[in-house]
Amino acid sequence: MMPLRILLLSLLAATLVSGCAGSRSGHDFDPNDPFAAQRSEQTAEEMYQEARRLLDRRDYRGAAERLENLQARYPFGAYFRQAQLDLIYAHYKSWEMSSAIAAADRFMRLHPQDPNVAYALYMRGLANLERGNDFLTRTFRIDRRTRDPEPARQAFNDLSELVQRFPDSEYVEDAQERMADLRNHLAHYELHVANYYVKRGAYVAAANRAMGILENYQGTPAVQDALGILASAYRELELEDLREDVMRVIRENYPDHPSLTPGVFDRLTGEAG
Repeated sequence: MMPLRILLLSLLAATLVSGCAGSRSGHDFDPNDPFAAQRSEQTAEEMYQEARRLLDRRDYRGAAERLENLQARYPFGAYFRQAQLDLIYAHYKSWEMSSAIAAADRFMRLHPQDPNVAYALYMRGLANLERGNDFLTRTFRIDRRTRDPEPARQAFNDLSELVQRFPDSEYVEDAQERMADLRNHLAHYELHVANYYVKRGAYVAAANRAMGILENYQGTPAVQDALGILASAYRELELEDLREDVMRVIRENYPDHPSLTPGVFDRLTGEAG
């Protein structure tokens, strides 16, 4: 009779061999199998096509999950790069802006010379543009121009980089239109802050903000009101020569400006008469 100890060792060895054999997937790569790579590629294709079907059905979260699985399983396959690009879009459409930005950054880091960097930059700009448009802002229709301008600044920088690096890209025309809107957005925020300083009686700070608008946001509607704030601030600071210079610019360029009517602009900015 076989000793009990030897019998137990034999059973354990058989179990381990069986477990290893059972754990081998039909999709595992076998270097001795000439068709293994082909089967692996077909499986990646199937995963990608499934993700595309989910995108077409607008199941963006489901598509994102499938694309992430594809990248993890086939990091060197033919579909890896396209899956990364589609993942940016899936996160964006899922309203997961931080994830979309992270996915765009990852693509640009891994493929810095790829022509699709233009698309990644464009999508990162759109995601940053929406980053400040949270649920409460949308629900209560809060004027985003009076809130934290950092997402808008980052979006402007992304789109500006796109225009400079890829002037022939199909995304440039839309990027330029959005940049014009963003300049107005950022200028309005600076005007909002300048008005706040005027109402608080912080005239030096108000003048500095108004000057910033004149220096950085020429061509935006905020310039006209920035000149009025600057004239009011100089008056309160008793800098009459500077105030008269500003008033001359207003008379020459904005003959209908409310600051040319005594008391009107003071009421608009909340100053004492």
